[in-house]
Amino acid sequence: MKQLLGILFMFLFWCNIGNAGNYGKGELKLSQAVADYFIKYLRGGISKSPLTFVVTNDGTWGTYWFCPSGANNCSGDSPSTFIKICERETDQDCSIFARFRTVKWKNGINPGKGKESKFNSRWSDEEIKAKLTELGFLGETNTTTKIIEKKKKENKVKTTDDNNDITQQLKDLNELYKSGALTKEEFEKAKKKLLN
Repeated sequence: MKQLLGILFMFLFWCNIGNAGNYGKGELKLSQAVADYFIKYLRGGISKSPLTFVVTNDGTWGTYWFCPSGANNCSGDSPSTFIKICERETDQDCSIFARFRTVKWKNGINPGKGKESKFNSRWSDEEIKAKLTELGFLGETNTTTKIIEKKKKENKVKTTDDNNDITQQLKDLNELYKSGALTKEEFEKAKKKLLN
């Protein structure tokens, strides 16, 4: 029994080591088409569960695989197989962006594991894109995204009676909305608060 457990442990350890080298790392901005394709991947389909999402290292092309229908324990082919297919199709370097519904790509913001990196297939397109922006994969550069999120959390946009200040705050609010840091509802609520 101990020998069987030892073999199982080594197999799982080997699988994790094998996957780790295939996950992308560094700066990555997904094209809008790839972001939309990622949403399609997350949603799966009837009896389909997301398995692996692979992208070119410049974020301009992506492809994905699902777990087979009715698979209880889905591991699929080796991640290196998926990467080879991507590289053959695009003639570019490719890496794994996500496994199942967790974004594994590490870019300095995304930890590649846990709740911070997990996506829900029931989220709206806007919620998924906002999360991708928050993690630094859409929109502004990572540093700018961090600053925008920090400003958003600190509620820097405050109302004043000064017309020049209100104009500047409206401009700042509009920039936050355009960058994807604010949802349409948050933008409208903050704008209404400023104008009242």
